[in-house]
Amino acid sequence: MRFTLLAVTKSFDGFCIAGMNDDGEWIRPISQASLGRFWTRAELTIGGRFARPGDVWDINGGAPQFFQYPNHTEDFLLTNWRFLGTLNHDDFLHFLAERCEGPDDLEDVFHANGRSLCLVKVDSFEYYTTNYDNKHRARMIFNSTELDIINPHTNNGNIVVKDCKWEGHLLRNEPIPFLYRQVYVCIGLATPSGFNGIEYPQVVGLHTIPHLNFSLNYPD
Repeated sequence: MRFTLLAVTKSFDGFCIAGMNDDGEWIRPISQASLGRFWTRAELTIGGRFARPGDVWDINGGAPQFFQYPNHTEDFLLTNWRFLGTLNHDDFLHFLAERCEGPDDLEDVFHANGRSLCLVKVDSFEYYTTNYDNKHRARMIFNSTELDIINPHTNNGNIVVKDCKWEGHLLRNEPIPFLYRQVYVCIGLATPSGFNGIEYPQVVGLHTIPHLNFSLNYPD
């Protein structure tokens, strides 16, 4: 099936990716060539260029016999895949607009109710960085009725940014535009935290008009 990449995040020494098929079904590809759930940098480097949202793959595989985490129902074990090309930004935004989800979907994700990924359109966002427990993190607060949900896992909507492109820009304090005409955000649950078992929501993909260019440092 055709799979369009919507989210690229860094996890420990590897990377986690997710996206949708043409029917709007979420898929989190897991490479059987890798150990665990994460992709290596080499696996995601195609023709000298690292994978990025808007890339289109042809994938084969299926759901695992048992999900490692019950709410991460989008996991998909690949048997083989190949890179087809990359959508231009207008086509990519059209893809997102046609498959955008609603508040009920997002609430299921925020409450870890049988799913771990969601795509919603928001009005605007604010961002800032924090330093806590020797960790420098980027965070966002969204202005949207879609995200007016009581969320037990974060305070005041301050969601950690893990999208590789945006996280790098924000942590390095690189300039970004102030005004956006369209903003689509992919929310994804982290795997359960070791010290409290909570699956914290994260910004795993953020896609806008105007487009934020990829840094020379991407995906770091």
